[in-house]
Amino acid sequence: MPRLVKILISVLLLSSLTYLFGWSSVFTVKKVEFSGISNSNQISAVEKRVGDLTGTKLARIEPRQIANTINSLSWVNGADVSRNWFSGSVSISVEPRTAIGAFGTSYIDASGTIFDPIVPPVDVPRVSAPTPDIGLEAIKLFTSLPQDFRANIKSMSARSGSDFSMILQAPARQVTLRFGSADDVALKVRVFNALMALKENKKVSAIDVSAPHAPIVK
Repeated sequence: MPRLVKILISVLLLSSLTYLFGWSSVFTVKKVEFSGISNSNQISAVEKRVGDLTGTKLARIEPRQIANTINSLSWVNGADVSRNWFSGSVSISVEPRTAIGAFGTSYIDASGTIFDPIVPPVDVPRVSAPTPDIGLEAIKLFTSLPQDFRANIKSMSARSGSDFSMILQAPARQVTLRFGSADDVALKVRVFNALMALKENKKVSAIDVSAPHAPIVK
């Protein structure tokens, strides 16, 4: 076969493939599948960020670029995107951040990242702290407390990484507890519970156990 003919066939084949993958309706996105998230508001937020992919030529889908776009959402911890040439589907896997505390008007995850969730979490303490790192220390203290104790905590505040306070709900009143550092957690909880059990402390509004061997009741 003459060399020119081979070249012409190659050019024709390349042109046909280019048209088939880049312009024809054969290889287009027929459906978008999500995993990792099922809440309609989360899915809508992702769709709004990446646009409507249905009908897009599969050859023009850039999985890494789309994943990076999704990762720009503050509530997303990670995203992965893939495309299937045979089914014409695009799979989007999203890992949302898990809030361990409320920080200001936003939330904080275990890495100390501040984010705004699409679905506000429940049963997480509200933390007031001068920095995210100190806020994370407060959350770590919270998670180390006994379940029955932390169930009564309404909010936590931190002046520094060694000076924590919290407001607890007691029968008919709230009590401010100055906890101090995150040391001697078990002892401080025992001291607080013992003081709260005393009849003469039925009306106290504040307890300081930062020095657990010398607590202060107000």
